[in-house]
Amino acid sequence: MNTTITSHLQQLDEHLKWSFEQARSLSTEQFHQQPSPDSWSMCQVLEHILQSETGTLGYMMKKSSSGWEALEDEGAEQKQNGVALSTRLQSNEKYKAPAILPEPTNTTSLESFESNWPKLRTQLSAFVQSVDPQFHNKLVFKQPLAGMLTLPSTTAFLSSHFKHHMPQIESILLNVRP
Repeated sequence: MNTTITSHLQQLDEHLKWSFEQARSLSTEQFHQQPSPDSWSMCQVLEHILQSETGTLGYMMKKSSSGWEALEDEGAEQKQNGVALSTRLQSNEKYKAPAILPEPTNTTSLESFESNWPKLRTQLSAFVQSVDPQFHNKLVFKQPLAGMLTLPSTTAFLSSHFKHHMPQIESILLNVRP
């Protein structure tokens, strides 16, 4: 498998492990507590990231279901859009979640995340590993802001997206009331 993709998957796993460790330091009430009326709770941040990963995998599976040969090749514009997306996610700017994602409900338990998210990661890893490297230049995922991305650009997006939310998690940890 492509070492870049492997690195992205490892980063995703490290981000998830870190997030679960942080969440375990909170009481159930703190896990669901919004530090302010216009901010998300730890639960909502994790719901958002999980929804994003779930939707991304589902889209890629559907898009590639008719065969990788039929997918378009990445061009200069898509490559540039993927780089711009990663750069944007590395900033400290806040962005509104794309309308395609449902609003987080703030109802998921930490136990549910810890039970179900690893299953999704197993599916994602199996999907990614099943793709012949000759198709890594095929456009397989439509990111709402960047447009169509390749498999390496998509795994980079997933990792950058999770990392983008880590300062938000740190802020929540500092601002929830005991």
